[in-house]
Order: sequence, then structure tokens, then C-alpha cells
Amino acid sequence: MPRTSRTGPAAVAVALVASLAAGCAGGGSPDRTDSGPKRPAAGKPSDKPDPGDFNGDGYDDFATVVYSESKDKRRYTETLTVVYGSSDGLNKASAQRTSAARKAEEKGAGFVSRPLRTDLDGDGFTDLVVARGNAGAPLGTLALFGGPRGLGRATELALPDGFQPRAAADFDGDGSVDLLDGGHGGTGDPSATGPGSDGLLLYGPFDRTGTPKRQAVLDLDQQGYATPESATTGDFDADGKAEVVFTYDFDAEEDESAPESLYMVGYYEGGADGLVRDTALEPRISKAVATFEGPRTPATGDADGDGIDDLLLPTQLAVAPADMPAEGGALTILYGARSGLGSGRSESVIEGKGGEKRRIDFGSSPAVGDVDGDGKPDVVVNTPGYRGHDGKVTLLPGGSAGVPSADGEQAVDPLTDGLPGTPNPYKWNEFGYRPPLLDVDGDGRDDAVAFGPLWEKRAGAFLVLRGSGEGFEAGRVQLLTPGELGVPLRLK
Repeated sequence: MPRTSRTGPAAVAVALVASLAAGCAGGGSPDRTDSGPKRPAAGKPSDKPDPGDFNGDGYDDFATVVYSESKDKRRYTETLTVVYGSSDGLNKASAQRTSAARKAEEKGAGFVSRPLRTDLDGDGFTDLVVARGNAGAPLGTLALFGGPRGLGRATELALPDGFQPRAAADFDGDGSVDLLDGGHGGTGDPSATGPGSDGLLLYGPFDRTGTPKRQAVLDLDQQGYATPESATTGDFDADGKAEVVFTYDFDAEEDESAPESLYMVGYYEGGADGLVRDTALEPRISKAVATFEGPRTPATGDADGDGIDDLLLPTQLAVAPADMPAEGGALTILYGARSGLGSGRSESVIEGKGGEKRRIDFGSSPAVGDVDGDGKPDVVVNTPGYRGHDGKVTLLPGGSAGVPSADGEQAVDPLTDGLPGTPNPYKWNEFGYRPPLLDVDGDGRDDAVAFGPLWEKRAGAFLVLRGSGEGFEAGRVQLLTPGELGVPLRLK
């Protein structure tokens, strides 16, 4: 499978940092900003840069947000941390750190969007774009531009007031990356107005100041009642223009002010003049992602290897009557096709082997890659609530039918033999991998970087689950603590 097909040509799965890092909630410190790492070897630009590789050297690079707090919980900070890949895996000496707080008066700042991997300025290197905020107020958007020696220092983009990029894709088909914000305003607030309350689409190409070519205002707030909780993009019909799936999280059952026409999922087609809603697929997607607690977050990837993006939907299996708790979890895959999403290959609903029921949170954070190097797309998912709060990572390999399934699946959890380090013994490791899948050692097999915040006596640990011909190889797992990357979980 080609390297560029891991996440699809236009796909950037987007979710709030709350789903990226458990407990990641606001913080910042001006005393650690843009620390200088040991730079990786020089790479080369590409007409189609690999979104996993910031410097084009053939090794994918890891980026995440680390939340740290003092023992008395009075001081806290959020740090965007980048670690570059090498032939030996992630190189801890290369760790690059950027604080959410840029100034002393921004104490308490945090990252309010998942970092987006995209070539914003069209120079052939993947960049990193992330929004900041403090106590609900936006503080702007940072860009770390990629180059032959990795990402540069963070720069503030001159974007419109209140804009917080939630997705990056080519929505108008001109070959340049666009930035999308669905808007903000608070769930259940019909009077939501002010900077950022409207959705906004900024069309590229962008220069390095962040100035867009043009922009379009989007009406996505459902009569002012709810703004999108997540945005997931992909080119599901291979027409060169990305589509986007919005999810909305609201509780309107006993709210007399709620509009009658509220919807949980919005599906929009990209175009030259903005986004055009297509309601035909919305009930099908809503049924898959709906839970009593709100919708689960979709993702995008080419799960059947045909070069067209597919939609991955974490699913709770419903029972009758409809108001009863779900009977288990699954992963639903709607396959893209030139005739439109879900119009070609029949959808996959991946449950347990032989229909065995799984935990209802199975299928979280799905991502596509080739872990075993056989050229067939695999999918990796989390089950956060496995064994209390221990967590589990599951590999669903691509099979003879050309799509992932439960046949031959492999699970890794804190008690898996051969894992390095010491997990927490009280079933509270919150172990899970952080998308996307990355080939950090350049061997042609994708790896998953998992995090255990209570590993190593609460020092925390990143565990690189390396791909092999047999799937994840526990004996070759690489362990790095946040402290080794210059970002301890616990501030002194």
C-alpha cells in the first residue's frame, strides 16, 4: 500500500484535544517555549508530502500535547511536543517543545484544537497548525512550518478574530490547503454571537503570515443553538474536493428553547463557494455514532486500499427498545466511491470474532495504516474502558476480502507480556494510542504511539508499538517518558 494512502489524500481527522489526551484541560507556562532540539538529518520536499513526516527524510515524526500539573494542582502547563523519527525509532534527543502560553499574562493558556498536519504554505513540507485559548477565549493560532531540518519555531498566524482551525483540506479543488472552523458559541445557547460564533472557511494558498486567498462565512450553528463539536474531512468521492462530517453534542430533550430541527450529524460537500449540505447520508452516520452521552467522533482513512477515502465510525450497537443501553461496541466503515460515500462496497461493521460482543467504547480513535507490511490496510482502535480504566489497543488487520476485520486481530494492554517499564497495578493506566499511525523507523510498517499516564510510578510513558510481519511486536516496543522529552507530567 502506498505510504500516502494511510490517511487518504485529503483526510485530516479532527477532534478536540480532550479526545487526544485524557485530562488535557487548559494550561501554559511562559518559561518553556520553543526549546531547541537536536535536529534530524536533512530531508527533501515533495509534491505530495507525507503528513507524518515534517522534514521529508523518510521517517515519520510524532506530535502530541502533554499536560503537566504540580502536586498541589495549583500550577499547570500544556506543551506541544514533537519527537522526530529515525532508523532506531523516535529520537528523544530531537524533542521540540512549544508552550501554549506565549506571554507571562497568558498563564492558564491551553491548546484548544488537535494539531493539524498539513502543508499550509505549499512548499512541499508538512506543517503543524494548532489553536490556543484561555478560559474559553481564543488566543490565536500557531503554525510550525516544516523544512528539511524539521519544524521551525512557532509563529502566530494572522487569522480572523476568533478563528480556530478544526480541519485542513482542499475544499474547492484548486490544489491548495484550506482551513475550516465550524464556529463556537456553547451548547444550547441560542444567543451565541461574537467573534468565532460563525463557521468560517479560509481558502488557500496561505503565505507564512496566515493570510488566506479568500474566505467564506458558514451557517453551521443550527439557529444559534449548537456549534460543531468535531469536524472530520475526506475526499469520499475522489473528485478533488473534500467533504466534511460535523458532529454536534447537545441535550435538548427537556429544553423548550431548542429548535425543532436539530441534527446530530451534518454532512457537507466542498465547493468553490463554500460548503453545501447533503442530508441523504446524515441518518446513516448518526445511527452509527449516536450514544446517550453524545456522538462518538468519526475518522477518515483508506481502509480498502482503492485510493479513495473511507469514513470510520465508532459505533454503539443498539438494542430494542431504543432507550435501552447499547449491547456492545463496534467499528462501522462506510466506503468511499466515485459515485459517493457509501454507494459502492457494502459497509463493514466490525464486532468481535463470531459476533462476540465487545465493550461499548470499542472502536475509539480509529486510524488506518499498514502495520504488518503486507500492503493491505489495517485499522487500529482504542478501548479506553477495558478492565476498569486500564485501556487496550486493538489491531484489526486487512484480510483476504481486502478490508480490515476481527479475523487475526491483536490486542495490546498494560498486562501484555514483553512490554517495557512498569504499569500502574490498580487497573487505572488509561492506556491508549494517539493517532495517526506513523512509520517512525522507516521500515515500511506503521507503528502506533501509545501513552500510559500512570506508567513508571506516575511519571508516564509513551510506548511505541512497532509494526512487524506479525503485527505489533511487544519485544521491540520503545519506551520514552515525558521527562526524557523535557516535559515532566508533574511540575516541581
